[in-house]
Amino acid sequence: MQETAGQLVAQNGAVAAGRLEVGQLVVAAPSPGGSRVMTLASPMGLRHPERPLRGRGALLNDLQGQCSGRGDGRLHVLHGLSGSGKTALALELVHGLHAQFGAVFGRCAWWIDARQDALFEGGLRAVARRLGLPGDVVDAEEMVDALWHRLSQAEWPWLLVVDGVSDPSLLDGPGQLAAGTGWIRPHSCRCGLVVVTTYDGTAEIWGSGAVLHPVFPLAEEDAARVLFDHAGPNAGSWSGAVRLAHRLGGLPLALRMAGAYLAEVNGMPDAFRDTDMPAEFDAFVRALDEPVGQDLHPAPVIADTWRLALDMLERRGFRYASAVLVLLSGFADAPVPYTLVLRSSLLGGKPGFEGIDGSTVWRTLRALAALSLIDFSPVEGAGPSAAPSGGAPASVRVHPLIRYLSCSPRYFALVVTLLGYACGAEQAGKPEEPDTWAAWSLLAPHALSLVEQEAALEGTPLEVQVAGAEAAEMAARYLQARGLSRQAGSVFEKVVAWRTRLLGPMDSETLTAQHNLAGALHDVGELAQAEATYREVWLGHCAVRGEVFPHALTARHELGRVLHDMGRLAEAEEHLSAVLESRRQSHGDEYGATLSARHELARVLHDLGRWEEARREYAQVLQARRRDLGDNHPRTLTALHNLACLEQDEGKLDSALRQFRRVHAARSQVLGQTHPQTLSTAYRLGCALRDTGDAPQAQALLQHVHAELSSSLGNGHAHVQRAEQALHSLPAAPG
Repeated sequence: MQETAGQLVAQNGAVAAGRLEVGQLVVAAPSPGGSRVMTLASPMGLRHPERPLRGRGALLNDLQGQCSGRGDGRLHVLHGLSGSGKTALALELVHGLHAQFGAVFGRCAWWIDARQDALFEGGLRAVARRLGLPGDVVDAEEMVDALWHRLSQAEWPWLLVVDGVSDPSLLDGPGQLAAGTGWIRPHSCRCGLVVVTTYDGTAEIWGSGAVLHPVFPLAEEDAARVLFDHAGPNAGSWSGAVRLAHRLGGLPLALRMAGAYLAEVNGMPDAFRDTDMPAEFDAFVRALDEPVGQDLHPAPVIADTWRLALDMLERRGFRYASAVLVLLSGFADAPVPYTLVLRSSLLGGKPGFEGIDGSTVWRTLRALAALSLIDFSPVEGAGPSAAPSGGAPASVRVHPLIRYLSCSPRYFALVVTLLGYACGAEQAGKPEEPDTWAAWSLLAPHALSLVEQEAALEGTPLEVQVAGAEAAEMAARYLQARGLSRQAGSVFEKVVAWRTRLLGPMDSETLTAQHNLAGALHDVGELAQAEATYREVWLGHCAVRGEVFPHALTARHELGRVLHDMGRLAEAEEHLSAVLESRRQSHGDEYGATLSARHELARVLHDLGRWEEARREYAQVLQARRRDLGDNHPRTLTALHNLACLEQDEGKLDSALRQFRRVHAARSQVLGQTHPQTLSTAYRLGCALRDTGDAPQAQALLQHVHAELSSSLGNGHAHVQRAEQALHSLPAAPG
C-alpha cells in the first residue's frame, strides 16, 4: 500500500531494533468493485479515554459552545504543525458533543477525509443523502448549494469535520473557498459547526467567513504530563519529562511516540533489552544527541508534510521560502529577532537570496508562519527594563523538529555575518544600557552559541570569523551588565583565545577582549587576577599606541578601581588622578569618561577620609549624570548610592536611609532585585535600618542579600562574608 502525506501516525508501543516505527491510517480505500466505500463515522478508536487531551480546554469549550445556540456560522479552521494534535482535538470535540446531546447526536456528526478529491466530494454527497436530499439533487452539480441551504435551516445541533486538508484549493469546488462559494462555506445555523483541520493557516485563502484557530505545540507542563500519560510513572522524574518535552518542542505526536517507546522498553524483559535503549526521559534526551539515537528522533514523522508545505509555497510564488527556513534554522534554538538580523541589504547579494528585498522577507516569513513552519513568538518579559518602544523586538521561532529537518551548514557563514552586524553597538546599542536589554535578551543566545562553534568557522573568510568573535563578546558584555559576571567571564576567556588566534595578542581588539575579561574577574572578586590582566592590557596599549590612547586610559582607569577595592589607596589615587588629568585635557570636565574618573577618584578620597573633597566630587558628578542621563540611569544611581554611603559613614543616618531607599527601589526596577548593584544598595540599606533600630526589616533585607550573593559568588567571597557579619551584628530577637 502506498504511503501518502498525512497518513502517518505513531503506533503505540512500536519498538523494533531500537527504532520508533510509524504505521498507516487509511480512512477510505477503493472497494473490489471499483466504487468507493464511504464512511462518515468519526474515527473514535483513535481517541484514548484514559489519556486526557492536554492543554486544549479553552479552545474545546469555545468550539462546543458553537453547537449550543451560540454559533457564528463561520468555518472554524484548526491549523498547525503536523502532529500538533488537530485531529485529536476534533475527536475530543465529537466526544464532548456526544456527551452533551446524547446518542442521537451521532446521526448529526459527519467526519470527512479530505486527503483525496474523490473521497472528499463523495463524503459531501453522502452528507446530503443523510440530510434527505433527493437522489437527483445529490447527483446534480448544484448539490452543494442545496446542501448548505438545508444545513442553514437546521434547528438541531450538527457537526461537520473536514479532516486533513493539505491543499485548501481542494475545497474551492464549484466556486471559491475564500468567497464563501466553495464545497464548504459559512452558514446561518446557530447550532451547527464546521471544523476543518489543516496545516495551512493562510488567512487570505480561507477568507473572512473562517475563524483561524492556531493549534500550537503544548506548553512544557502539559507536554510533560503527556509524556507521563504514555510512558507511565517509572520513566523518570518530572524535571526529566520537562527536559524531554522541551527538546521535542511540545509536539503531541512526538511526545506520544517517545512516551510509548519508553513504556515498551520499561515493560520489556531485561534479556531482550539492548544496552543502548534509553528507558528514562533524560536518557532519551541524551540519546537524541548521539548517533545511536538517531533512529529514535521523531522528526522524520513530519518530514512529508514539511516537504509538501515548502513545495506549496514554491508553487504560490514564494521562491525564497526554503532558503529563509534553512537560514533561520542555522540560528540557535531560541527566538530569532528577525527585524534585527534579517537585513535585506546583507542578504540580497548572497547565493540563494539574489534579488530579495525587505518586503519579500516579510511576506516569506508570514507565509512560513501560516503553514506553521515557523511561529511568531509572543513577546516575553526581557527583564525589569523594557525597550524604549515598550517591548522586545519582534521574533520568530523554528520548532525544534523543523530545525532538525531544515538545519544545514549551507548558510552558517551568512548567519554569523548577520549576527555580527546586528550585534554592533550602532545597531543593537551598547549592552550596558538598560534600554537595550530587551533586544540583547533575544540576540544573546545566538551570539553566545558562536563560541562553541569556532571550529566550524575555520575556512570561512577572516571577516566572518572576526564578526563571530565580536558578536560573542558583545553578548558576554550583556551578561556582565545583567550581573552574570561569572558566565560572562567564561565567554570572555574564549573570545580572548579566539581573537589571539585570528589577530594576534597585541591587536587592539584582542586587548579589548582581555580588558572585558578583567572586568568580569573584578566583579566576582578575583582581584589579583583582575589587577594583573588590566595592567597587561594597559601596558600593551601603551607600547603600541601610546599612554593617551583612549583604550589605554580606560584600562588604567579600571586598574585604579581594582587597586581601590584591594585597599591600595595611594596607588589607586595615583592612577586615577593621571587618568583624570588626561581626560580633562582632551575632553573637559563634563565628558562622560571624565565624569567616571572623577567619580572613582571621589571613592578613593572617601576611603582616605577626605570627606569634603569626596562630597564635592560626588555632588558634581551626580548633577551632571542627572542632566545627561536622567534620574534612574544606572550611572546616576551609582553616584547617588555613593553619596548616601558617605552620609552613612558621617553618621547622617536619616538622610542616608532616605537615599538608600530611593536607590534600592530604582535599581530594583531598572536592574532587577538580584543584580549585584541592587544587592550592594540593599546591604547598605539593611545596615542603615539596623542602625536606626528597625531590626526586623534589616534582618529580612540582609538575609536576602546573603542568600543571593552566596548563591552567585560562593561563601568565601568578601561581600558574602560582609553580609554575614552584618546579620550577626543584629540585636537578638526578644524572648
